Amino acid sequence: MSKYSKFALFLFIIFGSFFFFFKKNYLCGCILILLSSIPIFLIFKNEFLLLAFFKIKKQDMKGLQKYLGYVKNPELQLTKNQIAYYYFLNGILYSEKNIFQSENYMQKALDFGLKFKQNIAIAKLNLAIASLSKGDKKKAEFLLSEAKKTDISGLLHDQIQIIKIQIKKMNIGNRNRQNPYIRKKL
Repeated sequence: MSKYSKFALFLFIIFGSFFFFFKKNYLCGCILILLSSIPIFLIFKNEFLLLAFFKIKKQDMKGLQKYLGYVKNPELQLTKNQIAYYYFLNGILYSEKNIFQSENYMQKALDFGLKFKQNIAIAKLNLAIASLSKGDKKKAEFLLSEAKKTDISGLLHDQIQIIKIQIKKMNIGNRNRQNPYIRKKL
């Protein structure tokens, strides 16, 4: 259901409550006013994203994929902030399957503007992992330092240390390898 149809449903319920107030049926009018808060709540908190967050809390990736699949057109169905979390959840979903697709989703989520610093830190950590897998160590180090700055609660400390170790291992491997573009002296 698009956000515009939810708003139309809200208006329909509000006009119904005004009708009951006009007919001096105050109980039905009050009930309809209370019911009109449901579509407004669902405009700002999409039902499928809420269900997807519950599934990710339970580590159910199939359920997460199912509920994210219900959002066919994010620009029409979601607000700007919800679009950011839609892409963030897709990035988490694809982080195990395809790191490059996850990188695209995480970058879109950062572009749309994630709200919480912990989610920004997770997105930057995933982008650092993707950059490291591409072989771009400088970008990975930069994103890792940004993730460390935004991780205010320290939940990602262990993962950041593991990625730093991986970067150091890449540096050690590159020192021993000869540059293939330099000619050997005869």
